[in-house]
Amino acid sequence: MATIDIKFIAAKAGVSPATVSRVLNRTKKVSPELEKRVLEVVERYQYLPNLNARSLVHRRTKLIGIVAPKVSGAFHAALITEIEKSVNQFGYDVIVSNISGDPAQELKSFQTMRERQVDGVILLHENTPAEMERIRKYFWAPIVLASVRTESDDDYSVTIDDETAARDAVQYLISLGHRRISGVFSESYSGGTLRRRGFQSALAEAGLSPELDLTVDCTIDGGVDAADQVLRAGNTATAVFFMSDETAIGAIRRFKDAGVRIPEDLSIFSFDDIPYSDYVTPRLSTVRQPVAMIGKRAAEVLLKLVQNEKPAVKQVFIPHSVIIRDSCSLPRG
Repeated sequence: MATIDIKFIAAKAGVSPATVSRVLNRTKKVSPELEKRVLEVVERYQYLPNLNARSLVHRRTKLIGIVAPKVSGAFHAALITEIEKSVNQFGYDVIVSNISGDPAQELKSFQTMRERQVDGVILLHENTPAEMERIRKYFWAPIVLASVRTESDDDYSVTIDDETAARDAVQYLISLGHRRISGVFSESYSGGTLRRRGFQSALAEAGLSPELDLTVDCTIDGGVDAADQVLRAGNTATAVFFMSDETAIGAIRRFKDAGVRIPEDLSIFSFDDIPYSDYVTPRLSTVRQPVAMIGKRAAEVLLKLVQNEKPAVKQVFIPHSVIIRDSCSLPRG
């Protein structure tokens, strides 16, 4: 079997090895047509260049990219602000890309970041390990995930312990006397798999089973959808745990329209502690993700990688807090 190296890629693309090197290392501009041809061959053969040989590590633009699923969301907007504040202190500027949850747009964002020659990217969107590998075919500078992580131990990330945080929240509901508890999650790893595990383990430890276990979009509209499903099932639960504040806020509006009183008829516990959570009625009991610390540490980890320093650990966990406000009470009789 032929060795897939720079000469192999050059031969398949019909260009010189020097042209392949220029495309991969960004040492000299080549025509868009040639660049496209080289990258198509790189993707076809899943060629990963030797990172230690890239001249990119010696050239810095003092630009950091942030790729976010929804920059208008309260949580992501706050996180972006904290990251920008942190990197600015070290003389770096920020480029933000909003992908709106579109995988094709995400790949395009990384291609744009490569073209802008950013020194690294902080990614606020969840991906599978396979999706991360695909991204790295187009982008070889350091990537750090903030507030989310993947199932792979190879990816750098700064998060809270989502599973433990969800378990703490549900244990609080159980401590109030709730025994019929529903959970609402997304399809993502952090907001879905991990928080669902915490929800289920807290119930199992108490000898309970979920009243409902739902999957919706992590949006206000997703919360409305979840509330509709709870109502159609007869609203047998006395408490619902939501994987995000925005989803809980959408659900509260729908429950109120249906005449369900929060928390007298139904307790609600959510996740994130976005600024709005303390201003809605009732004020949300929620898991607080320390946005400022997550943003600061993610920036620190990325800048270490940019400077060719190896962080002490790949997965950094920031302590969470359980915030008790007004959306939970004793179960209805």
